[in-house]
Amino acid sequence: MNQVPAAPIEHVEDTEYVEDTGAAPFPSIDLFALLTGVLRRWKLIAAITLASLLATYGVTRLLPSRYSSTVGILVFDPQGQIDPAVLQKPVSPFVDALSSDAMYTEINIIKSKSVALRVAKELNLDQDPEFQHNQLADLAARLGFPGLSRALDDGTPTGGSPEAAKAEKLDQAADALLKKLQVSADSYIINLSATAQDPVSARRLAAAIADDYLGSQREARQEALQRVAAWLKSRVDDLQSRVLETETAIENLKAEKGIRDGEFGNIREQQVTALNNQLASARADVDQKRGRLEQARHMVDNNGDFQGLTSPPFDGSLLSRLRQRQVELSWRATDLQNRLGAHHVGVVAIQSELAGLNKEIAAEVQHILSNIQNAYDVALRQQQALEADLQKLTGGNDWESYQKLQQLQRLVTADRNLYQSYLSQYNDISQRRTLQDATARIISPASLPRAPDTSRRKLYALGGMLGLGSGLLLALLLEYRPGVRTGTELEQSFGRRVLGIIPLVRQRNVRTLPYDRLLRRMVDEPLSQFSEAVNAVRISLDLSNAKPKVILVTSALHAEGKSTAAMLLAASSASTGKKTLLVDCDLRQQSTSEALQRKRGPGLSELLRGRADLMDVITRDPVTLAYLIPAGTMVPNAADLLMSPRMRDLVTDLRREFDFIVMDTTPLLPVIDALVLASVADRVLVVVEWSHTPRAAISEAFKVLRPEAHRIAGIVLNKVDLAQMHRYGYRDSYYYPHAGEPEIDNEGEDERPPDEPEPPRRSADRWI
Repeated sequence: MNQVPAAPIEHVEDTEYVEDTGAAPFPSIDLFALLTGVLRRWKLIAAITLASLLATYGVTRLLPSRYSSTVGILVFDPQGQIDPAVLQKPVSPFVDALSSDAMYTEINIIKSKSVALRVAKELNLDQDPEFQHNQLADLAARLGFPGLSRALDDGTPTGGSPEAAKAEKLDQAADALLKKLQVSADSYIINLSATAQDPVSARRLAAAIADDYLGSQREARQEALQRVAAWLKSRVDDLQSRVLETETAIENLKAEKGIRDGEFGNIREQQVTALNNQLASARADVDQKRGRLEQARHMVDNNGDFQGLTSPPFDGSLLSRLRQRQVELSWRATDLQNRLGAHHVGVVAIQSELAGLNKEIAAEVQHILSNIQNAYDVALRQQQALEADLQKLTGGNDWESYQKLQQLQRLVTADRNLYQSYLSQYNDISQRRTLQDATARIISPASLPRAPDTSRRKLYALGGMLGLGSGLLLALLLEYRPGVRTGTELEQSFGRRVLGIIPLVRQRNVRTLPYDRLLRRMVDEPLSQFSEAVNAVRISLDLSNAKPKVILVTSALHAEGKSTAAMLLAASSASTGKKTLLVDCDLRQQSTSEALQRKRGPGLSELLRGRADLMDVITRDPVTLAYLIPAGTMVPNAADLLMSPRMRDLVTDLRREFDFIVMDTTPLLPVIDALVLASVADRVLVVVEWSHTPRAAISEAFKVLRPEAHRIAGIVLNKVDLAQMHRYGYRDSYYYPHAGEPEIDNEGEDERPPDEPEPPRRSADRWI
């Protein structure tokens, strides 16, 4: 290879570059777009809903018809025409207030096993096939397998005796009956519904359960009332005998003591009452004067003031004046003694006067104390006199007889009142037993159902809603898969321009290589929709502010069609007459080399290691007339080789020789080769596979390219299914029609013609 002085690589800036933030947030939810996406898949939603309705119809055909009959039971009638003297009670024996708990109790009684057993026995449900057959046996019979139905239904009771077998059948019938029973409460009314396969049976079951419940409750109430009435009767008889005995004792005492009614007790009782009142007043007076005497003695011992204790007729004003005079003399004596001395004549005279005053004070204190003592003694003697009079009045035998007579009269009065109370309750219970039928009754008898219940319609509604919900959910999942489907969505999510889309083509002729077919189509059919799409990508690059010369084509993940996009871009450029070079820089997979070179030879790896010259490795594709530098042999250190100075020098030399250079590189996420080569390219073209590449992978790819973010030209949306793009508002009707252009199917694109040898390696990239 001729050595040319290295020239600086042209770094072309694009004024439309947007600084890469590294994070590609998901777009906000657009309700209109959400509705539009769901409507795009209305056929799928309708198909799933219809399938769900058909499945529901099939299930309902296997289920037997159900008829329901309802009975309304009035448990308590607050407006019933009953004697106000008799308190109406609920149907339960001892429930005085009909609360919610009482209603729940009645509902549980109706749904009890005992009621179900009695009804099953009364209606002979142990012989009814509906209450004895196995559900699996019924299903087998409906499906048309009578033998299996008989085998499943041939269940012999475990009991050995006929009585045990009958009891087991009755128990089974009672369990089945409870499953067909529904009970609810509405105010004071209990609604009881029974379900059966026959309308007559449904009405018979509802009526029998209601009658049995009312009958059992009536019997239980009668038994409870009977027990209460018996207990009240015994108490009434006992109290009546006690009242008679007490009245007899009163009459005997009167006859024995000769006491007549009203003769003995009037005057004596008045006197006793008056003495008791006087004695209470006298005792209060004694207590008051005793307290005053004790307080006065305490003041005498502590030299206190008697002013608070003196009251008429005891006047303490004199004692107060004397004490005031005593204080004045004491002050004067102290003052003169301090000025004149203790032996002065004036001091001695004042002390003599003070001593006489102290004697007067002591005499006055003793006088007041003696007066208080005398008042206390007088009150005490008066109390004692009243107590003696009361004892004399009540101490005789007549008074004891009178007291005993009073006690007997109080006892007979209490027993007579209690007797009247128990007698009234006994009469109330007796009347309530006769009015039992007026408390609880059937207000809505069981009617004959004319049509099956609405469970089938509910099943249809449930099946339709389930199918519709499943269809909507599936449509949303399909619509919001991890991939992107529109250019607008790509630009809003990642802030990069979409330079164009490359349609998906399907190849039907498996004897022709897909690479040859696609490249030849670019040459032979320049006005086809496919060729126009590829040319649009190239023209978008040329129309940028800085016309790039070296284009690096990469993708986020493997098998997104980047190698095919690179070959098509080179073919489009060569078709305009430009001297175009396609460089396979993917030293690992070498997809482009295997597609365009029929036999392996030296390539880029040999050039970079100095083992070959440019003229030895470069070839020209006879179809597209584009030049090709294949990858060459595989090397273990591909990234180090691509970032060597030889690679930069090679690109510099190629810039002078060619008008347009396309570099096919490795994906961004698996290896770092593409980032290494991005520094020698003018623009980077990122290929995204339509509806398959995850958003997270695209975001991570742009993070990898962050050091060379200013070189990113935009995104190419590859393998776009135009038939499905119609749903997203894309229209492809305006292009030059190509007469006789066949539709291609790529289902056999990985197959080679029978006469074509298999190359040493095949690319894992999926063709567009």
